[in-house]
Amino acid sequence: MKASFLFKFAPFVEWPPSAFSSGDRNFTICIAGEDPFGNVLDDVVRGQKMANRPVKVRRLKPEGGVAGCHMLFAGRSAEKDYTPFTPLAGQPVLTVADRDGGPPGAMIQFVIRSGRVRFQIDESAARACHLKISSKLLGLAIAVDRK
Repeated sequence: MKASFLFKFAPFVEWPPSAFSSGDRNFTICIAGEDPFGNVLDDVVRGQKMANRPVKVRRLKPEGGVAGCHMLFAGRSAEKDYTPFTPLAGQPVLTVADRDGGPPGAMIQFVIRSGRVRFQIDESAARACHLKISSKLLGLAIAVDRK
């Protein structure tokens, strides 16, 4: 369910033109830390397009960089100083994590309520990174931080 949500967030977010370099052919969803999706996310995005670009999934290595990511899901990690969102400060990358067990600082956090996957949004963090989240997605969130 989270894999489907993750992909479905993208059409409700507006990235600035600077988020896509001229040589960048793909819309890239990156995964840092533990990957809770396995092949499910790959299956969800197979053959899909976002912003007229094929959607690709890239799993980041601890020593790897986040360059080229348009969306970053950060799973749990046993790393001592795990701060996957820090290198993205001010960059137009949509950040997503689980509220329970994921790293702090995500723009969208998954929450389990009454056995269902829901989400909350930090709209001010998205705006600070030049991302505009649709009012439709904001309306579906269980909580929106607009600071």
